[in-house]
Amino acid sequence: MTGNLVMNGTEYVVVPKAEYLRLVGRADDGATLAEPFLRETIGRSLRAAREHAGLTQGQLAKKLKKAQTTVSQSEAGKIRVSETYVKKVLKVCGLPEDWTA
Repeated sequence: MTGNLVMNGTEYVVVPKAEYLRLVGRADDGATLAEPFLRETIGRSLRAAREHAGLTQGQLAKKLKKAQTTVSQSEAGKIRVSETYVKKVLKVCGLPEDWTA
């Protein structure tokens, strides 16, 4: 089963993890090669959404009922975020799910 996710006008394909790992392989340390790039790309989109809404990280965190460090780390691409988290950020920022910067 696959799915699509559109953020900032960029369409992402969602595939089962096993298939993703098969397609991209793994780095020697066990991390997927594409994962850091994907986290950073999504993080930039999250930051753009927050800034578009005129919110600070602290204000967004309060609205999401999350720690400010979670918002900071997600925007920096340091942590994985779920599709649900991304959708909540867009909603709180008053943006549609297919928003583009």
